[in-house]
Amino acid sequence: MCVVRDDVVRALLDMGVPPSILEDFPEVPSEVEGLMVYGSQARGDAVSGSDLDVLALVPAARPSTFAGDVNISYYTNGQLATGVGTLFGSHLKRDGKIIWDQHGRLTRAVGAMGDVDTDRLLTRAWHMCELFTSPERDLPRYLLGLLREARYLLRSCLYARAIADGNPCFSVRELAVRLDDPHLADLLASRQSTPAAAGDLKDCLLRLRAILGEFPPSRHGSLEATIVNDWGSPSDLLSMGFMALGSTGNGTDYAEVEKILL
Repeated sequence: MCVVRDDVVRALLDMGVPPSILEDFPEVPSEVEGLMVYGSQARGDAVSGSDLDVLALVPAARPSTFAGDVNISYYTNGQLATGVGTLFGSHLKRDGKIIWDQHGRLTRAVGAMGDVDTDRLLTRAWHMCELFTSPERDLPRYLLGLLREARYLLRSCLYARAIADGNPCFSVRELAVRLDDPHLADLLASRQSTPAAAGDLKDCLLRLRAILGEFPPSRHGSLEATIVNDWGSPSDLLSMGFMALGSTGNGTDYAEVEKILL
């Protein structure tokens, strides 16, 4: 049995998703086995301009799709299994809302996500920050991708600290209130209203250094050289390098890399 778009739209309307967003909801591919909503629309704290993040379980990898304010990311069972112990997995388990699950596989995958090892996550994030240490070679050409990565890592580190403090949070707006830092919500918003700016990258990196300490130096001297030298041996750094190059996705942090990173 295939899920029908109209059934999905009705379920989302019942969740309180605005009809104006759902006008752009695309047809659901026939091979989809499960669907869930995550992010602000699932938590119920969406504001005007918030988009709709949907995860679709599929038997084979396929690229994410974007239609208006609707973002659909496709994951296989194998890819979801890499989310065990990650922030993204914890986010799905805590805030996600399953709206269709043909065989119960999506429910089981999300239920198995487990707890986040925040010390390990912060250590991995520190290693990934190597990609910011060759600006003379990488800027301004890769400003957009590096800023995207810096925002992703800073969000992840702040979420990890909130979990470590015993008060989990997956909303940058809530973090901004907790930290009495109104600018943080704009800096880390998933949808930006202004072009990428070098000042925003500098701000993100200053905040990351305050959490992680000084970054490890680039071993290869540039972003492109890192990717060339790590090619053929899949690693977190290679995946993050593609993100920084702008080679994955179209606005989502968890798009076409082979595994869930943080």
